[in-house]
This record gives sequence, structure tokens and C-alpha cells, in this order.
Amino acid sequence: MGRMSAPAALLARMEAAELLLSPRGLGWLLALAAALSGFGLLFVGSTELSLLDNAQVVYDMLGIVTALGAVLAAAAGTDAIAGERERGSLLPVLLTPLSRTGLLLGKMGGQAAAWGVMLLIAVPYLWAVGSTGQNLLAGGITLLLLGTPIVLGFGFLALGLGALLGSARGTLMVCLMVLLLSASPLLLGPSLRQSAVGVAFDAVNPFSAALNAYDAVVIDGQGAGAQVWHALVSLLWLGGTASFAAAGVRRLQR
Repeated sequence: MGRMSAPAALLARMEAAELLLSPRGLGWLLALAAALSGFGLLFVGSTELSLLDNAQVVYDMLGIVTALGAVLAAAAGTDAIAGERERGSLLPVLLTPLSRTGLLLGKMGGQAAAWGVMLLIAVPYLWAVGSTGQNLLAGGITLLLLGTPIVLGFGFLALGLGALLGSARGTLMVCLMVLLLSASPLLLGPSLRQSAVGVAFDAVNPFSAALNAYDAVVIDGQGAGAQVWHALVSLLWLGGTASFAAAGVRRLQR
């Protein structure tokens, strides 16, 4: 850890600056604010949706923030390895005395910083739609604890696929298909999720684990500390994708 931690930290700062301060970074921040504003206005302004229970609206917003974070992580992870390889900017990084573990941590450090900023941006929107209800704070804590492994896991998945496939387009397509499948509970009705197939899918799907935790905390009023199984599924997803990314990055050739 000693000597290589400083280069990894420097890379993380560079990645964070690229994601947050560059014109592209400012663009996704504006897009994020526009998307959250649109959903917020939809929930507040629509006659039918405004009649939803306050807790249900907060639950929906937590799921939307998690999905948007996963999209950001997939796109950033794709560009971090596969995109840089196609542009020829990855080779100079590989020629530095930075270990493969340091490279992985540096790339993910930038994504973690971007996710942190995204959470801060989401706070006023969550407050706007849920300030008159209860369990808003508990829901926010659950988003931090269970949403973070889901989002970072998609970043690790994109890094690993980018290292193995070498194609930014192919990597992004695979990540988005996995995300679409994982986030399908946001679109499915309760009856489909309660079927035998839906229950089995929910049991192993990390995105479902986060959604079920949001439901339990925000709607049912359970404590965030009681979501042990959901947290375990989320952490298994994070650990599995991190191991996959580490294996892929180790195969990168100078």
C-alpha cells in the first residue's frame, strides 16, 4: 500500500476532476439536475401521481436516484478503461509505476467522488417530494448504505468489461443491458414481482435488494439496521464485481 497509494490518490483526484469539473462533467451534472427536476415535477404536478402516499413518492425517488447513479457509473467505468484504450490515452498510464490495484482504485475513486456529489444534488429533490412525510432521513441513510454498493458495482463491472472486451461500445451495451434487467423491478407491477419467478429474481438481484430495503424503511417504517439480508446481497454484488474488475485490470498489457 505504501508507495503506490500516492499515485493512486493522484489518479483518483484526476478522475474526479474529469467527471466533475470538465465540460463533460458539468454536462452530466446539468442532465442529472434536469432529470431529477422532471421526476420531481411529475410527482408533484401530476394529479394522479400527486395523490400517491408521501412514502411511496420517496421510495420511487430513491429508486430513480439509484438507477441514475448506476447509469453514470456504467458510462464512467466504460470510458475509464475501454474509452481511454480506444483514444490511446491508457498506455501512458500503464507505463507509470502504478500497480494494477492502484489503477483500479484510482479509477473507482473518481467514480466514488462523482456518486457523492450526485447524492448531495439529490438531497433537495428528495426533500421537496418527501419533507411533509416521515422516514425521509432513514430513507436517505438507506440510499447511502445500500445504494452505494449497487452504483459502485456497476462501475466495477464496466471497468472489468472494458479491460476484457477493449470496446467502449460493446462494454456500454452489456452494462446497460445488465442494468435494464437489474432495474426492471422499478417498472414491474407488484403482481409480477410476487410471482414465483419474480420472488426468485428478487432474492438474487442486488438492485431488488436495494429497492426492497427502501420499501421496508420508507413505507413499512423498519429500521435501516434491520436490512441485513438486503445489505448482504448488495455487498456480494460489490465484492463480485470488484473481483471481476481486478481480474480484468491485471490482464491489461503495457
